[in-house]
Amino acid sequence: MFHYCLTVSYVGTRYLGWQIQPESYGKTIQGEINLALQKISKSTNIKTLGSGRTDTGVHAMGQVVKATIPLEINPRNLLKAMNSHLPEDIRVLEASLSSDEFIPTVHAKSKEYHYRFSTNEIHPPFAEHLITHYPYDIDLEAMKAACQIFIGEHDFTNFFVEGTPVSSFVREIFECEIIEVPANELFPSYYVFRVVGSGFLKQMVRLMVGAIWRVGRGRVTLEELQNSLSPMKQEKLGAVAPGHGLYLMRVNY
Repeated sequence: MFHYCLTVSYVGTRYLGWQIQPESYGKTIQGEINLALQKISKSTNIKTLGSGRTDTGVHAMGQVVKATIPLEINPRNLLKAMNSHLPEDIRVLEASLSSDEFIPTVHAKSKEYHYRFSTNEIHPPFAEHLITHYPYDIDLEAMKAACQIFIGEHDFTNFFVEGTPVSSFVREIFECEIIEVPANELFPSYYVFRVVGSGFLKQMVRLMVGAIWRVGRGRVTLEELQNSLSPMKQEKLGAVAPGHGLYLMRVNY
C-alpha cells in the first residue's frame, strides 16, 4: 500500500459534508474522493482520512486528506488523474508522498476557518450558496471586541453540538478577527469572521458566529460572552450559523 497527502478544495453546496455516508443518504466529499481513487487504482482496497469533518453545505479551500491505495504513482500524475475523475466542484490542488505514520487529524498544529456573511439589504444570486445573508444593522466595533474575548485557551462546552464524543472541550484560539471585504463585480461588500485555533469542536465556529452576531445586534453583552466560556452548561448565546458561509481555509502542520 502507498500513502499520499492531498490538499483538496471543494464547494460543499451539493454534499452532505465530508464524512462518507450510506449511498442512499446522498453524496459526500469523501465518498466522491474514494470513488475517484477506486477508479484510478482499479481497487476497492483504498482508505482516506481527512483533517476534519466539514458539515453539510460547508466549503473548503485547503482540506488535507491522507489517501492509501494499492498503487505506486507519481504524485503529479495522481493529481491529474484525480481531477479528471472528480466532479467540477471538488478539486485536488496539491499531491505529495506521505508516510504510514502521518495522521491528518492528530498531527495538525492549527486550523484556520473563515465565515463569510453580508448585512446588505439585497443578496445577489451569485452569493446565495457562498456567503450567508444576515440583513441586520450591526455594531461592528462590538463584534470586533467580542472576537478578542475568544482568543486564548478556553472551555468551549457552550459552543459545541453533540456528535462524536470528545475527551475535552478545551481549545486554544490563536487569532480571531472580523475583516471587511469591499464590493466587486460579483459580490457586494461583506464580512469575514476569521479564526485560527488548535482545533474545533462540532459546529463550534458556527456557534461562535451566532454569538457574535447577537453581540453585534445588542442582544448579548461582552460580559455574557465572556461568562459563556465556562464548563458550566448554559443556554446557547446564539443559533448555529448556516453552513454555507463557512470555509475550512487551511490546516497547518
